[in-house]
Amino acid sequence: METSELFWTTLGSALVRDVKPNIDTDDFKFSSVLNINSARDFIGAFGKDNCRNLNVVLFIDEFDKLYEADQAVITSCLETFHGIKNSKYNYAIQSIVAIGTFSILHLKSERTSTSPFNVNEPYQNPNFTFDQVKTLYKAFGDEYNFTIDPEIIKDIYTRTSGHAGLVCLCGRSIFDNLIKKIGKDNKLSFVNWTKFVTNSIEDAILDYATFRNMINFLKTNNKAKSAVDLLRSVFLGFFDFVQINDEGELELAEFLVAEGVLMRDEKVKKNFKMSSVLVNELIQKRVIPVLYKSSPALPVPQTDEGSLKVLDALIEAIRCFDKTIIRNAFNRSFKTALVKVDDGCRNVKVLRESVYDTELNRILVNWIVKECNFEVTGQWHLIDHTDNDEKDKHYYSDIIIISLHQTVVLELLATATENELNEHFERVLNYAKMLSANDIWIVNFTCEDDATKKPHWPPNDGKFESVNVVHFFHDRKFENVRMSARYITGQKPIYRVADMYQICTRYV
Repeated sequence: METSELFWTTLGSALVRDVKPNIDTDDFKFSSVLNINSARDFIGAFGKDNCRNLNVVLFIDEFDKLYEADQAVITSCLETFHGIKNSKYNYAIQSIVAIGTFSILHLKSERTSTSPFNVNEPYQNPNFTFDQVKTLYKAFGDEYNFTIDPEIIKDIYTRTSGHAGLVCLCGRSIFDNLIKKIGKDNKLSFVNWTKFVTNSIEDAILDYATFRNMINFLKTNNKAKSAVDLLRSVFLGFFDFVQINDEGELELAEFLVAEGVLMRDEKVKKNFKMSSVLVNELIQKRVIPVLYKSSPALPVPQTDEGSLKVLDALIEAIRCFDKTIIRNAFNRSFKTALVKVDDGCRNVKVLRESVYDTELNRILVNWIVKECNFEVTGQWHLIDHTDNDEKDKHYYSDIIIISLHQTVVLELLATATENELNEHFERVLNYAKMLSANDIWIVNFTCEDDATKKPHWPPNDGKFESVNVVHFFHDRKFENVRMSARYITGQKPIYRVADMYQICTRYV
């Protein structure tokens, strides 16, 4: 919104639309004064001289849209509201309630730092608990006479973190798109839900104005770039709390909380994490590739019928990984290795899956989506090791690539143990079956000693003959990169080993 005249005209039109059905315009001495085109018109419309026995409370939703306006518009709006507050006995307006993201707390006029609001503390709706989500969806199913697979409810809670808007959005998506696919057993299957989430949930979220505005703001506002840098380096793809101690980074983290990207631990104020898996996936696809554009200069490797040559594409994509991000991640986005690293050392810091996922997703979107119009979607899943000595909870990521004749599943791991690899050999088969995938890959980025010289493969018993596996070893500087791959071509597995010392210098 470029001019204050346009702002007041738009606000005036909204007031006429909403006020007339609820207030008798005879209560206005001059009802024509409701034709608002300026700040002066707004003041005149609600002055006591024009209003007969009216006490007005205005609720203004999506007040954060003012951030998209010219500074003159912000100044005109805030100063007008401030003037009404300071001489409230001259106006019928008793209160103005502004509703929006937490960022509205920081809206300021260029001429005064005094807020027109005398109460400006945020109210954050608490997220639903898992039990509340179960209760909600049980009532939903009962009302429409169908049963929802418990795995769907668990997945919805994992993806939304209990965010009320997203929980309800998932329910609306089920109502609009999936109820018609329920069979005679009156049960919504996890398979149908998984296919929908993979292909369509992103569009459903973007129909929600709050999230659409958030994505557009992060992409286009110069003030947001430093915050997105921090998001990319520390938070994306990681769903536990991270402590931020630097004062500058704390301001950026608070900004991301205000935009709904992060959530803060109310017990430990310096701890932050991603607000939800769905928001994470949306930003990875819609924001990160736009702001960080590097991609291979070579054509996308394809077969004669147009299918992606996956291994060749992975090799070229890795050449474009941001070496600074990789190097810094050993201190900012790490986990503790459960294998030997750095010539036999244990308990060494290595990169989390999230670092590789964010980089690979970014490059594939900038490369094969733009050049070939393939569809690339990132998915995060939760494994709960309730009876395991390892971590109780672990997130892992899949990247799904869809073209006319091919559905590829890339399941990413980071410095995985043999037990973790074995678990994912099984898991990827089940997930690929749900998506009807015909090209299945385990991609293990690793710092483990001898990972490519003594690689771990699936058993040769026929069950895993469709599972392709590639291990990419790299050093701390991401300059020494080696690859070992086992993949299927025709009827036989092919084993390929390569030292790729030039892998990260071609485009960087």
